[in-house]
Amino acid sequence: MVVTTPRRFGVIGFVLLSIAVALAYLRDPAWLATETTGLRGWQQAPDGTRYRWSGGHASFFVPSNASRVGFRIATTFDASDSRPIIATVSLDDEDVDRVALTDGSWRLVEIAMPSPASRRVRRIDVRTNIVRDGNRGVMIGQVQTR
Repeated sequence: MVVTTPRRFGVIGFVLLSIAVALAYLRDPAWLATETTGLRGWQQAPDGTRYRWSGGHASFFVPSNASRVGFRIATTFDASDSRPIIATVSLDDEDVDRVALTDGSWRLVEIAMPSPASRRVRRIDVRTNIVRDGNRGVMIGQVQTR
């Protein structure tokens, strides 16, 4: 027979409370707003546009209270690889845009954001159907929010 003591209840309560606090923190951590995956360091195009190269899949976060999010994308074409690239943009795992890049021009991606979510940030993913040499997908310009 196991006898439960007030001390054991206290320890169990403390452990359960600690787990609940940790899960609440991990659901919406403040540091997530600055996290990216699949993006290289910042570069500058000849026209002055700041951008980062993506791989085949890149993710970044935007404030959930933004009403609109915009950024420009482009890719390179040369004799060794002139295939068009299709970039699919999703917001929190829902596809919101698909852009066909058939030349080296910058294309604007604009997302009308839904009502603010219960979290501080929303995730934007950019996936490409192919990548160029060196695992280069698309150039993603600076993100603008309104």
